[in-house]
Amino acid sequence: MRRERASVIASLWVFLTCANGIAAETEILDATTATSRNFELKEAVGELPEGRFERLTDKLFPISRPHIAGDISFKKLSDWERRVSAEQGFDYAFINAPLFQAGSENSENYADNEMNLYLQWRIGEDSQTKSRIFFWGTYVQTFSSLPNGTFSQSQDLITSTISAGTDPNKSFVAPSALWWEQNFFNRGLTYRAGQLFANSLWANNRYTADDRQGFMNSVLSSSVGLPWSDRPRGLGGMVRKSIGIGYLSFGIQDAKAEQDTIDFSSFTDGDFLYTTEVDLSRNLDTGEEGKYKLTLGYMDSTGTGRTAATASGWGLALSARQDFANRMGLFAQFRRSMNNRVAQGIETSANAGVVFNEPFGWPDDELGIGLLYANPSDNKLNNELGAEVYYRLQMTHRFDLSPDIQYYRPTGRGGSDSDSSTVVIGLRLRYIL
Repeated sequence: MRRERASVIASLWVFLTCANGIAAETEILDATTATSRNFELKEAVGELPEGRFERLTDKLFPISRPHIAGDISFKKLSDWERRVSAEQGFDYAFINAPLFQAGSENSENYADNEMNLYLQWRIGEDSQTKSRIFFWGTYVQTFSSLPNGTFSQSQDLITSTISAGTDPNKSFVAPSALWWEQNFFNRGLTYRAGQLFANSLWANNRYTADDRQGFMNSVLSSSVGLPWSDRPRGLGGMVRKSIGIGYLSFGIQDAKAEQDTIDFSSFTDGDFLYTTEVDLSRNLDTGEEGKYKLTLGYMDSTGTGRTAATASGWGLALSARQDFANRMGLFAQFRRSMNNRVAQGIETSANAGVVFNEPFGWPDDELGIGLLYANPSDNKLNNELGAEVYYRLQMTHRFDLSPDIQYYRPTGRGGSDSDSSTVVIGLRLRYIL
């Protein structure tokens, strides 16, 4: 049966190639021109999932007033970029983001640098259909003596202080996504086939999608608590159908692929992740967007032993986001692994918080306040409560920095030092081309 499923899915997959891009820079535009051109870019990008991939729509700021005057705008390169997008259908974004964290326990610290490259080539577009190739490459290099998993453990934490580290090695490079996408029926039906990244395609939320842009803790920036969160990359396909007030989607992808390559051999073994999602979108009377999602996933067993990391099992996720007056967004998420399958040692996780999009009158700054809860699968360990606050300062049009503070306190169940607390302070830089 698994071989038959593998054959069906393999027939959906198309071998993809993608070209490298040349970096370009954003220019300073007046509000009217910027809003118009930004709308055109968003139309060109189309229906990419909210969150991490939205950076491709952010090349132009409708209101641009960074803390430092943007005299160096590289206008000619920006004009070239928009011309290539309009005439050749090619878009890109390159993001370089180092961060540093220091914990209150054991005088330990953590530092790394993450680079992400997003490329897309829109091959064909008309009023009814659209086709494109999308690529996302990731490279992370750890500079501290401890990789992030070990650093987090040194702080007596069951979650991680960032969404994903380089454990067990200190460097990691991967093709996180490489898919073919096609839209049909007035763009109401979409399918993707290729290398998929489950953590950014399912149960995602704009405010909890990227530790290099918003919150850093793994519960507040990734899919910890879902059975596929430790192996999110894999070959497969997904289909999404618009239903007027939202969409329905279904996907199948490799459940045990190697994470640093496109793993063809694992795909043919027939162990898959099956995922379905219902999204309801709601706009308030003021036109502000809200998204409410229910996601279910089932993992085939990926090992001979029935361990928590390899057993078959279900995952459930609820996600809610509501924006208000384009100045504030509320969010909440709940995730749970069921029927024996547990990823990264976390059985249940939850978060809630608020993000202010224009604090203190600076339109491109962002202030985030989030709460988190994590329940480990090991009954000998305590549950974990935490809070995180970050402030992202848009220093120039392409450079921002974010001071961050995380607070943790264990609670309930087994373990030791149940009255202790941990504080982690951090600083993140980000440069975008």
